[in-house]
Amino acid sequence: MRNLADVWAGARSDMRTAIAERQSVEEEHRRRSNQMPYRQVAYLFAGLYCVVLALTAAVIKMIKRVIPDTVHRKLAAIYYYVPEMALHKSIELDALLRHRYQGRGMDLGCGAGQVGGVLIELAGLEDLHGVDYNETCRESTVANGYTSFTHCDIQALAHPDETFDYAVSICVIEHVPDLPRALAEIRRVLKPGGRFVFTTPAPLFRESTLGYQFLSLCGLRGRAEAFKACKDVRSMQFHYLSPEGWRRALEEAGFDTPVVSGIFSRRQLLVYDLLNIQVNWMQFYYADKLLMMLTTHARLKRIMIAVTGVLSAYFGRQSEPIGLDSATHYVIDCVRRRRPRRQDGTMAALEGDGL
Repeated sequence: MRNLADVWAGARSDMRTAIAERQSVEEEHRRRSNQMPYRQVAYLFAGLYCVVLALTAAVIKMIKRVIPDTVHRKLAAIYYYVPEMALHKSIELDALLRHRYQGRGMDLGCGAGQVGGVLIELAGLEDLHGVDYNETCRESTVANGYTSFTHCDIQALAHPDETFDYAVSICVIEHVPDLPRALAEIRRVLKPGGRFVFTTPAPLFRESTLGYQFLSLCGLRGRAEAFKACKDVRSMQFHYLSPEGWRRALEEAGFDTPVVSGIFSRRQLLVYDLLNIQVNWMQFYYADKLLMMLTTHARLKRIMIAVTGVLSAYFGRQSEPIGLDSATHYVIDCVRRRRPRRQDGTMAALEGDGL
């Protein structure tokens, strides 16, 4: 059977080709996870996973007296069968909730709208529109509190110029192949002075993952580099810009005052990778089996919701700010420029801006 490293080696010159092949390989592995004997082993792993997490959460709650807040409780109710996602999204939501949003907004790459629904409720958003490439997200997005949903590509937004007062995006922009085109489209649909707030992986992310760290510690540098490249394919991530790289890209696209802040420490990423360990053995994929088990047993589901809330609350909180040199992700805040720049660096007035 092919593996992802082979896929990457065979398509190194074209990441999009590698991603397409990766999806085919993982789908093949996932189908195998529903066949004997892989299915039985996957169910065994799911059971052991629940036991380990429950014991860990019990110890944390007893010793650290952790009480999940509203964000962690709500995300736990969504991601109880994939606790790593509750951890990941709690960190990002915490960063996004530190900003203020007014007027009409858009969520770029909203998916099913579950995380955005929490943001809408806790930030008191009255008019947030969902945008996603997946048409099947329409119904669930509106059900989660979005005003409306548009099926389109971020690189070609189906909205008139200057439609929105702000835009948010949660770890999506790095998945867009043509970054300058996407940023230009986002600027186009924002009103002058409109705010764009988004999260994205930092360059340090690539060398902070559990697999890369383990292989490096074993002295297998070549394997570690191959794992890093393979991770890019699996995550479908095209861009890992530095803070200066993001400032330059945003300014060239027509945004001013980009502020880059660090989120997601290496410790938090390690915990995320441990919770998501199954992704390295897709033949034994058990998240779908765990979901089925928890859906069937309401009491076990309640336990896993509580466990997920405790874990995400304990590992998701950061006692002090994370520096840019030690962050595996960024939250970036910028505003659409009110006036275009002339080639001499001075500002020119835009028609209709009243400036």
